[in-house]
Amino acid sequence: MWILALSLFQSFANVFGEEPHSSLYFVNASLQEVVFASTSGTLVPCPAAGIPPVTLRWYLATGEEIYDVPGIRHVHPNGTLQIFPFPPSSFSTLIHDNTYYCTAENPSGKIRSQDVHIKAVLREPYTVRVEDQKTMRGNVAVFKCIIPSSVEAYITVVSWEKDTVSLVSGSRFLITSTGALYIKDVQNEDGLYNYRCVTRHRYTGETRQSNSARLFVSDPANSAPSILDGFDHRKAMAGQRVELPCKALGHPEPDYRWLKDNMPLELSGRFQKTVTGLLIENTRPSDSGSYVCEVSNRYGTAKVIGRLYVKQPLKATISPRKVKSSVGSQVSLSCSVTGTEDQELSWYRNGEILNPGKNVRITGINRENLIMDHMVKSDGGAYQCFVRKDELSAQDYVQVVLEDGTPKIISAFSEKVVSPAEPVSLMCNVKGTPLPTITWTLDDDPILKGGGHRVSQMITSEGNVVSYLNISSSQVRDGGVYRCTANNSAGVVLYQARINVRGPASIRPMKNITAIAGRDTYIHCRVIGYPYYSIKWYKNSNLLPFNHRQVAFENNGTLKLSDVQKEVDEGEYTCNVLVQPQLSTSQSVHVTVKVPPFIQPFEFPRFSIGQRVFIPCVVVSGDLPITITWQKDGRPIPASLGVTIDNIDFTSSLRISNLSLLHNGNYTCIARNEAAAVAHQSQLIVRVPPKFVVQPRDQDGIYGKAVILNCSAEGYPVPTIVWKFSKGAGVPQFQPIALNGRIQVLSNGSLLIKHVVEEDSGYYLCKVSNDVGADVSKSMYLTVKIPAMITSYPNTTLATQGQKKEMSCTAHGEKPIIVRWEKEDRIINPEMARYLVSTKEVGEEVISTLQILPTVREDSGFFSCHAINSYGEDRGIIQLTVQEPPDPPEIEIKDVKARTITLRWTMGFDGNSPITGYDIECKNKSDSWDSAQRTKDVSPQLNSATIIDIHPSSTYSIRMYAKNRIGKSEPSNELTITADEAAPDGPPQEVHLEPISSQSIRVTWKAPKKHLQNGIIRGYQIGYREYSTGGNFQFNIISIDTTGDSEVYTLDNLNKFTQYGLVVQACNRAGTGPSSQEIITTTLEDVPSYPPENVQAIATSPESISISWSTLSKDALNGILQGFRVIYWANLMDGELGEIKNVTTTQPSLELDGLEKYTNYSIQVLAFTRAGDGVRSEQIFTRTKEDVPGPPAGVKAAAASASMVFVSWLPPLKLNGIIRKYTVFCSHPYPTVISEFEASPDSFSYRIPNLSRNRQYSVWVVAVTSAGRGNSSEIITVEPLAKAPARILTFSGTVTTPWMKDIVLPCKAVGDPSPAVKWMKDR
Repeated sequence: MWILALSLFQSFANVFGEEPHSSLYFVNASLQEVVFASTSGTLVPCPAAGIPPVTLRWYLATGEEIYDVPGIRHVHPNGTLQIFPFPPSSFSTLIHDNTYYCTAENPSGKIRSQDVHIKAVLREPYTVRVEDQKTMRGNVAVFKCIIPSSVEAYITVVSWEKDTVSLVSGSRFLITSTGALYIKDVQNEDGLYNYRCVTRHRYTGETRQSNSARLFVSDPANSAPSILDGFDHRKAMAGQRVELPCKALGHPEPDYRWLKDNMPLELSGRFQKTVTGLLIENTRPSDSGSYVCEVSNRYGTAKVIGRLYVKQPLKATISPRKVKSSVGSQVSLSCSVTGTEDQELSWYRNGEILNPGKNVRITGINRENLIMDHMVKSDGGAYQCFVRKDELSAQDYVQVVLEDGTPKIISAFSEKVVSPAEPVSLMCNVKGTPLPTITWTLDDDPILKGGGHRVSQMITSEGNVVSYLNISSSQVRDGGVYRCTANNSAGVVLYQARINVRGPASIRPMKNITAIAGRDTYIHCRVIGYPYYSIKWYKNSNLLPFNHRQVAFENNGTLKLSDVQKEVDEGEYTCNVLVQPQLSTSQSVHVTVKVPPFIQPFEFPRFSIGQRVFIPCVVVSGDLPITITWQKDGRPIPASLGVTIDNIDFTSSLRISNLSLLHNGNYTCIARNEAAAVAHQSQLIVRVPPKFVVQPRDQDGIYGKAVILNCSAEGYPVPTIVWKFSKGAGVPQFQPIALNGRIQVLSNGSLLIKHVVEEDSGYYLCKVSNDVGADVSKSMYLTVKIPAMITSYPNTTLATQGQKKEMSCTAHGEKPIIVRWEKEDRIINPEMARYLVSTKEVGEEVISTLQILPTVREDSGFFSCHAINSYGEDRGIIQLTVQEPPDPPEIEIKDVKARTITLRWTMGFDGNSPITGYDIECKNKSDSWDSAQRTKDVSPQLNSATIIDIHPSSTYSIRMYAKNRIGKSEPSNELTITADEAAPDGPPQEVHLEPISSQSIRVTWKAPKKHLQNGIIRGYQIGYREYSTGGNFQFNIISIDTTGDSEVYTLDNLNKFTQYGLVVQACNRAGTGPSSQEIITTTLEDVPSYPPENVQAIATSPESISISWSTLSKDALNGILQGFRVIYWANLMDGELGEIKNVTTTQPSLELDGLEKYTNYSIQVLAFTRAGDGVRSEQIFTRTKEDVPGPPAGVKAAAASASMVFVSWLPPLKLNGIIRKYTVFCSHPYPTVISEFEASPDSFSYRIPNLSRNRQYSVWVVAVTSAGRGNSSEIITVEPLAKAPARILTFSGTVTTPWMKDIVLPCKAVGDPSPAVKWMKDR
């Protein structure tokens, strides 16, 4: 059955190819508290989200879904909860100080967030203060900002001020994490300032500035320690850092020792002693305990004792993290908790709390284990574990995915053909939960253990069941259709394919079949053996199929009958298998068709109470016998209802003689026979017209409270109650009411308004209907009573001292309204002086005004107006600040110099108005204040100033004023002070410079003018520098003592021929005066210090050399360059030097000509100034180029025989290069050259053979260099002779040789016959 198998696999792929792509998650799981100011409101996003987009809802901790209250609370479409700003009168604990949670829901489930406590903070009057402190110089001082306990949790110290200057933590000033100010190494001047703290309300943003406190500094005195800063208890979360303050005052400086739980504490690693006490880094729960700080010196001891509580953050973790199971299985979850030992643990599924039940078990000491049996599809989704301990909570969640556990065939065997005795192994790989049971059949008969079949199975690592059917030695009888069936509690799946065993074909006996009319049935021809030619089906000898409902699968012998019909399909069917072309075999099977019942449909007509009912149930077709029964609402009909049932053959009737509401329900007629059971259902409705049980009546509702408008009715069907509304007291124009979380219809029909607002006042109509008879309705009027509310008042206001001040509050609500005024906690009554209260009504409002006349400094503070009526009370808080001119500052001298006086001051009371500036007046002591020099509007941020342009040694009077927006203070205390002596104001006079050598300058000058000396001139400073018009060279300074009115000084070791600038300053006890005007002069010229560099020479011809060099730097010239001198001479062959010559030029290059050819020259270059020649450069050597040589210096020729002569010669006197060879010419007659001979350069004779006797020949010699042939020697004549006289060819000359060295003296002689050679000396 290949087609069936493929369709099963396709179905499996579609189902299990789908993976869940939805998820839920938390975006801010730590959100547990939201605190906000009532004046600003807040937005709280739901901390949960998911993919695909989720539906977000908010609930109160009680589980009630919250509702919108116009202008007070609203949930936005994106799930953000908004609490609007509100006045104190609108405060509602239910809304503004309650615990909320939100849920996120999508197809993967539903999760709920942790509880979020939302708390609104109302504006409260408060002040902060600082107390004066005492300490000792060199010790430490501690100021604390004292904050009222009612607002302490919301107030943060943001800064400390010293006078008006903000302090920053540094070397001496430290602001601790708790807001205290530490002043280390206290100095006397620290007592000159005022100290105050500035705080900010974390939620309202209000800032407060404390009073000013002073520090009283005394000299160190021996004393026992006294505690300045300590602690009673501290709370911290694990992982945070915590400071335990412990600071004491004492002298000598006390020692500190820390104990934990009465054991000495080792201060290392995480525990560090700091200036303020003990710092613990990365706290742990084990750090909790009692801490003692012992402070001691030799005069006594003191202690700080406190407890530290370190809490570990609550954390819940569910395991396993991924849960993927199937319908019908068991799922177990465990929740582990860290951070507490005594917690409350709850389990939730899809946002709903889980309690133990039929299939749910919660076990463990802390209910930490959740076990769920027989999971159904609806049990899938998000599971959460919530842990709560006091104000802390935590949660974790996992998603439980339940798959359809119906078995699925992953892979299986396929159809095959095998030979007898061949082994066969069939496999089915099945997935399902619970693990399915696999059974095998062969041609619909179960395969039992034993025989030739062996069944085994295994479970894979993926959780699949793999079953094997093995046949060790197949036989023909083992052929047929094999089917593996997988079954579990979730369902069943099967797979089949044919296995053919070669052998004679035959048909197994087939069992008769019962088919149900109207359904499909299959008949299988159980063929064994292979091959066979065909399988055909016959009915009454007719080949099938013969109609459209019949399908014969020839390849596997299956016959399908669709929509079986008794008259046509019942009977005997024959399977015929063609074994050989002329041989077939067949088997028959009988098909019996059973017809199920069919009920003629019926419906109950409309009935009213008291009527009679008769309904027949007729089975119009189906095999007899047929049994008919009735049920009401899925159960047998109770006898108490008085219902009569009559059954006759294939009919049954139901009779009711007197209808009542109890007869309402669904009635089912059930017919059964051997084929099937069928049912038909119809609903009986007994209708009753509606009538009121409770009618609505006029009533009152209080603003902000809940109200129920009562209305209930009865009838059947249960009446529908609809409310309509007409706003206001005019003629009613009813409109449908939009129901939401705030306005709901209760189950009994009454209308609930959870939070009444003023707009709810008006007519309400309750309309009742159920489509039986006429609708009924009744209206009523809701009057909204408004509690007294302060709708308008100034949060802060200013007054000027001595003037009248009015403050008004506007109240709204039900009359009468009483308005009461209070100052701090004291009620203002008519008997109180300077206070007058008046009240008037303007329309619906009551305006109360408090008048103060006149205002004084003590009026600054918090006033409150209270509005009261029968329905509630409200108040408005007004901060009044009375402003006045400031108190004058206290001034003192900080520093006195010759030309400046520096003041510092301490500011007193600022008049409740920021200081806008200071005015400073300064005058000569003898002058009046009218002529004083005034400096106005000094910055209020300063507490010191410097008066400039003071004349040295003069006496002055100084005073100050402080200013604010209100006015100017009285003058401060007056100071008298004399200025110090000053440095001279004038430079030395008549400064002259005279250069006296190339490295010396003489300086002369006179003292400054007398009235500019500002004291006795005690010395001078001479500053000199190399002068450059664009330079910024620093002066070299020489200090000398004075010798009188006229001074002279010589500067030595200066640079030669250099321009110098020079200044002179006069000095007295106060310092150095101004410089004289810079004078410029130049040291005298000198010869250059260095030779020219980069001297290069190149021979350009046999008689010329080109020379170039770099010019000298200005520093090396020591004067004005007059030119360059080139000195040169020839280095001769005999080691002698040629004539030394020189030539001058103004350019850095020169061409030397007229030189000896191919001669080595030495060359030097120097520069010269007007002072003379400079240093010569190093010698360089250059040789002139080669040229053709001169003629040989001498030539001799002599006959050696009748046909040969010898020629000898001397080298040229002018070689002009390297001799490469000599050429000997022989001519007869001259100048006809008859032969030409070459001789090596080191040969000075040559033999000319093959000449004619008695013939005269002309002979000459030419030297040759690389430049070519030189001039020829003189021409000599020679004649070969048979008897040639002796001749000497060697030339006379002088030979010079080193001492003790061998020498050879040549003597070449020719003649015929050969001559004898004899040597003589000194003859």
